[in-house]
Amino acid sequence: MTGVESSDCTVAIGRPLGEAITVSVLESSLNCSAGEVVMFSGRMMWRTGCRKLPLSLISSRTNTLIVKQRVLLPGNGVILQYNSTTATKKYYQDCDRQLFGPQGEIVNPVQLPDQRQEAVCRTFINVAPRHRIAIRALYIDLGNESNQTHFNYVLVRDVSTMKTMVFHGKQQFFWQSTGSQAEIEFHENVKEHQPSFWAEYHAVELK
Repeated sequence: MTGVESSDCTVAIGRPLGEAITVSVLESSLNCSAGEVVMFSGRMMWRTGCRKLPLSLISSRTNTLIVKQRVLLPGNGVILQYNSTTATKKYYQDCDRQLFGPQGEIVNPVQLPDQRQEAVCRTFINVAPRHRIAIRALYIDLGNESNQTHFNYVLVRDVSTMKTMVFHGKQQFFWQSTGSQAEIEFHENVKEHQPSFWAEYHAVELK
């Protein structure tokens, strides 16, 4: 991340669920006194630094990591090397799904009767930095909203702001994130029936 034209540069690293990422800082020419800095963030970690970066190791707790660098002087920056290994602690459910790329389909997970019933199944969506995520629900049938014995709903979370929206019943919707990461949670009996939620997502470039 040296010699870039923009003062703010972002790199996103993504691996399959079940892996964790380790980043080594090989070189750094950041001017700390001028306010240049590099930030590492993931679903369960946040770290910034400038001084004593070379030879340091940064480990994520999950399968995604975002590196943001801010430089003020041309040519400054860091050189990183990353690798991924099997995570030491399981941070996901067996029914969770990870989606990468500029577009894709989202469906509710369907668990078979002999599978262990997990409280919440999630779908994680990551697109390229400086993009937003647009989700359009094409089909949604989560049962009768007046049925209070089961609370079936889909929760959509904007990771950058941690704001959530909840959708019930047959409420079709269009939703956009403010950043490049989103999470969808399927609660209660949504995951126990045949597909009752189908949506498409695509990345929208920030202007």
